[in-house]
Amino acid sequence: MILFGHPLIPSERFYHVESIDAIIHTPSNAVIALVFEEQNLDIITHLHLNSIRFALYVTTVVEAVLGENLHATYLIVNAENSSEIQKVAEHYLFDTKVLGYCDDEESLEELIEMRLDGAIFGEAIVKITS
Repeated sequence: MILFGHPLIPSERFYHVESIDAIIHTPSNAVIALVFEEQNLDIITHLHLNSIRFALYVTTVVEAVLGENLHATYLIVNAENSSEIQKVAEHYLFDTKVLGYCDDEESLEELIEMRLDGAIFGEAIVKITS
């Protein structure tokens, strides 16, 4: 299991953006995070065309399959939908890793039991505004 933002494990940060312009305020080789929404397709296309790693917040298995096909590096999911999305990712052999969002050690334990690819704590996400 990959961990991002756990206080005992050094890890890279994810930079949450809401526009293409905000990307220039992130470090080079950063992982960009954004919500999977139709209005963000221009950002997703820009990231893919420029070989920038990115994570998508997804809420359904359909969004997860679309995120895989859009070449997301990571899918960030909530506990409610994480098991179902992980099963689909395993069945279709996604290259994209499924990360469960967690707030504390207790929620991490739940994600471990769900056999997700990884977990991301809020501390690993930096909000960037343009």
